[in-house]
Amino acid sequence: MERYAKVVVRSNTIHTDNLFTYRIPEFLIDDINIGHRVLVPFGKGNKPTEAFVFEITNNLEENIRTKDIVDVLDEKPIFRIEDLELVNWMKNRYLCTYVDCINLIYPKGYKLNNYKVAELSEELLRLNKGEFDNIILNLNENQKSIVDSIIENKGKVKIEKLGKISTINNILENLKKKNIVDIKWEYKSHKNEKKLCYVALTVEEHEVDDYIVNHKINLGTKQKEIVNFLKNNDNVEINDLMELLKVSKPSIKSLHEKNIITLELKDYYRKPESIYKSNHKDIHLNEEQIYAINKITSNMFEENKKPYLLHGVTGSGKTEVYMETIEYALSQGMDSIVLVPEIALTPQTISRFKNRFGDIVGVFHSQLSEGQKHDVYKAIKSGKIRILIGARSALFAPFNSLGIIVIDEFHEGSYKSEKNPKFSAIEVAKFMAIKNNVSLVLGSATPSIDEYYKAKNGEYELIEIKNRANKKPLPKIEVVDMKNELNNGNTSIFSAKLQEQIEEAIRNKTQVILFLNRRGYASFVSCRKCGYVFQCENCDISLTYHKSKNIGRCHYCGFEKQIPKECPECSSTYVKPFGVGTQKIEEELKNIFPQYKVLRMDKDTTSKKGSLEEILNKFKNKEAQILIGTQMLSKGLDFDNVTLVGILSADMILNFPDFKSFETTFQLVTQVSGRAGRSDKEGIVILQTYDTDHYAIRRAINYDFEGFFEDEIKIRKAFGYAPFNNMISVVISGENEKNVTQNAKNMYESIVYLLKQRGIDDFDFILGPNPCSIGKINQNYRWQILFKDDNIEINLLKGIIKYICITKRDIVFSKDVNVSIDINPNSVL
Repeated sequence: MERYAKVVVRSNTIHTDNLFTYRIPEFLIDDINIGHRVLVPFGKGNKPTEAFVFEITNNLEENIRTKDIVDVLDEKPIFRIEDLELVNWMKNRYLCTYVDCINLIYPKGYKLNNYKVAELSEELLRLNKGEFDNIILNLNENQKSIVDSIIENKGKVKIEKLGKISTINNILENLKKKNIVDIKWEYKSHKNEKKLCYVALTVEEHEVDDYIVNHKINLGTKQKEIVNFLKNNDNVEINDLMELLKVSKPSIKSLHEKNIITLELKDYYRKPESIYKSNHKDIHLNEEQIYAINKITSNMFEENKKPYLLHGVTGSGKTEVYMETIEYALSQGMDSIVLVPEIALTPQTISRFKNRFGDIVGVFHSQLSEGQKHDVYKAIKSGKIRILIGARSALFAPFNSLGIIVIDEFHEGSYKSEKNPKFSAIEVAKFMAIKNNVSLVLGSATPSIDEYYKAKNGEYELIEIKNRANKKPLPKIEVVDMKNELNNGNTSIFSAKLQEQIEEAIRNKTQVILFLNRRGYASFVSCRKCGYVFQCENCDISLTYHKSKNIGRCHYCGFEKQIPKECPECSSTYVKPFGVGTQKIEEELKNIFPQYKVLRMDKDTTSKKGSLEEILNKFKNKEAQILIGTQMLSKGLDFDNVTLVGILSADMILNFPDFKSFETTFQLVTQVSGRAGRSDKEGIVILQTYDTDHYAIRRAINYDFEGFFEDEIKIRKAFGYAPFNNMISVVISGENEKNVTQNAKNMYESIVYLLKQRGIDDFDFILGPNPCSIGKINQNYRWQILFKDDNIEINLLKGIIKYICITKRDIVFSKDVNVSIDINPNSVL
C-alpha cells in the first residue's frame, strides 16, 4: 500500500505556507513518522529542501502528482505530536506562517546545507582512454578547464567553486547536452555538536602487563608512561593526557593501533558562564507561603485545573514558593520551566536556583552561542537538565515530562514577542498547560489588568501573599510636587527633599537607587509650571509631539492639535516637550555630590557581555553608593543595603502615549519602590511628579492594587480597551513615504469592501489609517491601522485581515513594503 506524507517545507515565502504531499518511497516507509525532518525535492529545479512531516496518510487526493521524499534526516522525530498541535494553534492565533512557528521549537545548531555538484557522466567514464581523450580534445578552452577541475577533484566538484555562476551555467549546460557531465544536488545535514576524545585501557589494569608480554608488543618510554598513568586513571580526556604527560598524538594513536587503548568520542556540554554569585540563605517559610505551596502542589495531578495567579507584594518570597513547588514536581519525576522577563537582568534568580538545585538547572536565552543552545537542547532531551530558566523562548524546550511552568513578573511587556510570530508567552503557556495537564503559575506584585480581570472572573485560581517575608512594612512612599520646586527656584531634576535623603542614606552607610523611565522615542508636551499635559480629545491619551510641524498627534485616532506657546490652563510660557536621559542625570548628580561613587545601568552601559553582572557585583560589594537606571531596575533585584529609592519623574511614564500608561506607572512605582528595605533596614521612596492627584500615583503610594484595578477597569470599559476588546495592529512600512501611505489606504479600502459584502457598514471599530507615533525607523516610513473587535466577531475580523495581508498580499500591497500584524500589541507606537 502506498503511503504519503503531508509536509511543511522550510521556505521564507508566504506562497509555500501550505502542507505539500509527497510519496514515501518503500525503503523509508518504516523510518518516517510524524515530526520527522525529511529532505524533499522542491520547485522546478527539484532542489533538496528540508521539510517537516505533519501528517501521514494512505489516501491521495485526486489529480495530485507527487514526488518522492529523498531521505529522512534524523533517526528519531525532532518534533512531538504536541509540538505540531502548538504550531497549528499559533499559526491561526497570530496570523503567521508555519515556518515562523517552527523556528521557535526547531533545535538550535541544526543546519542543512544543499548545493549543486558537477561530475563526469557515467557514459563518459565507460569509454576507453583513447575515446575519452578524443572527446576532451574536441572541447573549447572553457569546457576543458571545467572537465580538468572535475578530474582534479576526484570526479566531482561543487559548482560554486568553478567560478561565476552566470558564466559557468551555460558551459555546464553544453557539457550536459554532450553527455560529458551530470549535474546533481547534494546535501549535508550538520549538527553544532562538540565532542571530546577519552582514552582508556582495553583490558583491566592488572591484566595489561600480561597482555603486552603475550602479544610481544614493544613500547617506547612515553608509551609506557601513558599505560602506567591509565592503570590508575580511567577515561582521561586526550588533551589532558597530552598536557600532563607531555606526550604527542602519534604516541597515543600508536597505542590504539596496537589495541592497548580505546579512543571514545563523548558529547561535551558547553555550559554558559555565570559571573554573578549569591550567598545561600536559610529560609523559614511563613503561613502565606506555605498556603500558596500547598494550593499548587495538592492539585498538580488534577485534570482540568485552572492556572494560578500568585499576587504577592514585593519582597513577599514568591521565588521561595516557586522553588518549593518545583522541588515537589522533581520528587514526582516532573520537569519545570521558569520564565523570567529578561535573562540578563535576573542573575540573582539564576544564582539562587543553582545554589539550591545544582547542575540540573539550565539557562536558555538569546545571548548563548548556537553551540551552547544546541547543548542545552540535548541536555534536556537526555534528562541532564530538569529545570530550565530563560526568557520567553525557553517555553519551547523539549521536556518529555513537564510538570510546571512558572512565569515570574508576568506583567512585563517582554513576554510579548515583537518579531514574527508575535506571540504572547502567557497565552502559549496557557494553551500548553490545558493541552498537556501542566501546572501554570503566573507570579507578580503588580498583575496586568487583563489577567487580574480574568482571575476575578474565575479563569485563574487567585493566591495572595499580602506581607513581606521579612515581616517588615513596605517602604513608605513620599510624593514631591515638582511644581513647587520650580516655584521655589529649583530647576534641577533632583528635588530638595531627594537631595537631603540621599545625603542622609549615605551618612548612615546605606545605598541609594535612582530610577528614571525613558521608554522609546515618544515625548509628550506639558507645562512645567502647572503640570498640564496636552491630550487627545477622543482617546484619553497624551498627544505625541512632532517637532517639525509643532503639533501633537494621537496615534490611535489621528487627532491633531497645534501646540500653543502658552499653557491653556495657567497661561505660563514654560510649555516644553518632556524628556531627559540617564546620562544627563549622572552628570547632574556628580555635580551635586562629587564625593559619591555612582554607577549607571541602562542599555548603553550593559550592552557588552558580562557588563550587567559586573555593575550588579560592584553595587552588591558596596563599591558605589548610588545606582542610576531605567526600568531594568524594576526587575527583581535584591540588595540588602538599599534603604532609599528615588523615582525621578513619574510623569514620563504616566503621560506615555499608550492606553496602558497608567497601568505601567502603577507597576513601575510599586516594583521600583520594592527595591528598598528588603532586609532588616527599613526603606523610604521619594516619588517626584507634577501630577500629584492622579489616581495611579495616589493608589501606588498606598500600595493599593485593588483600588487601582477598580479605577482603571472603569476607564478601560468606557473606551473599549483590553480586557473588554481585542485589538489588532497592522503596520505598513517602507522606504517610499507616498507608496507606504497609498498601500495603507489600499488595505483600508479592501477591508471596507469585504465588510460591506458581508452587510457591515459601521466602521467605527477601525482606527486609521494614520502615521505611526514613531513615523520613521531605520529609513522606513510607518503607517498603521488599528482594529477593535467592537460589534464585530474577532474570528471574522482575523479572517478578513489574513485574507488581505497574507492570501492576497501580492494584489493589495506593493512588493517593496512590509506588512506586520500584531494581535493585542503591548504598544502601538
